[in-house]
Amino acid sequence: MALINCSECGKMISDKAKNCPECGCPINSNDKTDVDIQVQNSTPTVIVEPKEGCFLQTLNFGCVVIVIIIVIIVIAIVANF
Repeated sequence: MALINCSECGKMISDKAKNCPECGCPINSNDKTDVDIQVQNSTPTVIVEPKEGCFLQTLNFGCVVIVIIIVIIVIAIVANF
């Protein structure tokens, strides 16, 4: 155990202390704390948004093609009159 100076208030404190007993400032240490262990053991949560399936994409494209063909037919009929 060694004594170090608190970075906040300058008092001499143990390097094993988690916080300064005088001012409460957290002490940086190389030891793993409970928080470090919890962070390492936790897995990140990934949120995946649902995407359109291949069928729906093909259906949408097919609808657009059919509408374009109908518009071309209507324009051809109107142009012949």
